[in-house]
Amino acid sequence: MKKPPVRHPLTHAMLGIALCLAARTFAADTHTIIAHPNLTWTYNGKASSAAQPVMVDDLATGDIVEVQVPGGFHGFITIKKVPGSPTTEIKDPVLACGEAPSSKPNAVLREVDCGASTKFGVAYTGSLKLEVLPTFKAPVDFYCWVHKAAMPGTLKLKGN
Repeated sequence: MKKPPVRHPLTHAMLGIALCLAARTFAADTHTIIAHPNLTWTYNGKASSAAQPVMVDDLATGDIVEVQVPGGFHGFITIKKVPGSPTTEIKDPVLACGEAPSSKPNAVLREVDCGASTKFGVAYTGSLKLEVLPTFKAPVDFYCWVHKAAMPGTLKLKGN
């Protein structure tokens, strides 16, 4: 009869530490977009203007997009731009708080840290957090729900 191999307790502890460190390497990043009273978004030292959207182009699946509105009157809504047509607000890309996943199977962002109600597609003060889902492939345009095209932006995966 074979005896089971003897394992040293330190080996198990070292394996646990290695696994924890590996998990940290793949942890999601938070990308913070801030709304300002001068009708701009800022992200990583870049600012939007009515003619130039703020570009958040370093996203990966699982990352969090945090849209901070410290004061003033702002909001966040996704949009569809078609050349030669007016810009349209669309809610399909975002699975907002309180919505069943089956209601938007093609959503590319999911609202997290839900409070009493959704902050997507309304004016708010505070923070809206959106998780980048595996279905996110093509860029997603957005603007301020209040100020519309005066505050544009685009979300993109890194390398796209």
